[in-house]
Amino acid sequence: MIGGRWRGVPFASMALGLLFVLFAARAMLMPASGDTYWHLRAGADIVRTGAVPHVETYSFTAAGHPWREHEWLWDPISYTLYRLGGMPLLTLFGAALAVATLVLIHRLMIGPAWIRMPLLMLLLVFVGPLWVLRPQLFTFLAVPLLMTLLARERFWPIPALFVVWANMHGAVALGGIVLGAATAAALLRWRVRRTPGDRRRALALAVVLPASALACLATPQGAGMFHFLADSMVRIHAVGIGEWQRPSPKDPYGAIFFIVVLGLAVLLVVRRRALRAGGHASSWTDWAMVAGAVALVPLAMTAVRNVGVFALVAIPAASRLLGPDVAVRLPWRKAREPGPDGDRPVANLIVLGVAALGALAFVGWSYRSRAPMLGWQPIDARAIQALRACDGPLYNQYDEGGYLIWFVPEKPVFVDNRQDPYPIEHIRAQLDVQWGAASYRPLFERWGIRCAFLPLTSTTTVAALGRDGWVTRYRDDTYMVLSAPARPSR
Repeated sequence: MIGGRWRGVPFASMALGLLFVLFAARAMLMPASGDTYWHLRAGADIVRTGAVPHVETYSFTAAGHPWREHEWLWDPISYTLYRLGGMPLLTLFGAALAVATLVLIHRLMIGPAWIRMPLLMLLLVFVGPLWVLRPQLFTFLAVPLLMTLLARERFWPIPALFVVWANMHGAVALGGIVLGAATAAALLRWRVRRTPGDRRRALALAVVLPASALACLATPQGAGMFHFLADSMVRIHAVGIGEWQRPSPKDPYGAIFFIVVLGLAVLLVVRRRALRAGGHASSWTDWAMVAGAVALVPLAMTAVRNVGVFALVAIPAASRLLGPDVAVRLPWRKAREPGPDGDRPVANLIVLGVAALGALAFVGWSYRSRAPMLGWQPIDARAIQALRACDGPLYNQYDEGGYLIWFVPEKPVFVDNRQDPYPIEHIRAQLDVQWGAASYRPLFERWGIRCAFLPLTSTTTVAALGRDGWVTRYRDDTYMVLSAPARPSR
């Protein structure tokens, strides 16, 4: 308030504020997944023992096998937040990471608001579906943080970022790709422009890049970190995990991705001379971002999971290729901006405030009612009781193992979505049964299975167990618990 009157906010600020209210509300409603819960179990064990686990103890099929928990740093953080404030506090922490990511992205963008805002909305299309309570959220934050350090030419904190990143999430490899591309751009820029500033930048990054690679060795895996990442990619593709499949132009998500790649290519061709000339002060940032986006295209084309990281670099890169003074005359836009009398700053502030309060009220109601979309209670308490009462080894499918590790800790799982401790053959055998490619009997007989926890969508296995006399101990709209028929008495 100035001079006894509220100044309010201009229309453009209100529009941007409403957009971030939407982002924040969406982030605060991000769901938990199976990954969320096995990380909580691992976090509880790390806090209790003070040591990172190296041996598998959560299953009976891989008990005693090596377990390379490369995301260990996320575990005690998420568990401590859970102990302090339950799932609401853990979800708000995830939301804070997501919103901070978008704030950094917005700060990296240039151009008028009517360009930046649609680009931010397009970014939400890519990263919104990937907002889940798991360590990938840190990668989403680390990518624009890395780009910010590159843009501001604060290179020396980058290896420290990679130390944290390597212990938090395996996608640190994508950060290495971005940093490598920026270093190559700096070397090329020095070759083209031959200025002292370009020389200094190129030499600094030529040191920071290998230093950051060495920083990734500061993990429990040590020098085995790089082999672990390569092995994980082989395992992931071998078992056909959905989020690691290639994006398809036949589905909306993949189609939008390919349109963005095409648009980025067109912009790069059209604006190549302006990019090379570097007519404004932030031209080095343009080079670094465009190089990072181009380097990530092949990886994004090989896996849906990488599309979100690509978008985090490509969207601000697109704004910079368009330039700070882009002007496109659209038929529905007025020839001039509205004057001071055309805006209503106080009304704008009221609208923004009402929207923020409405979003908070909806989020609060969702938390209080434990809305199913949050995934805070993925397994009904009665199903948990039925599982505890079921004698003998348990069979479960890949996606449900993470839930069981946390909610039924006394019942070792058959398999779960950590996948690293399990032989590939074991995961394939479970998936063959799940997809109806093989009978359940040989697998069940091998492991002495006497109890099964199955989603209702697993119709083939459920029907086969029913025909063979398995007894339903619990059933709801999502899951069912079955026990093996009694063995004949001798």
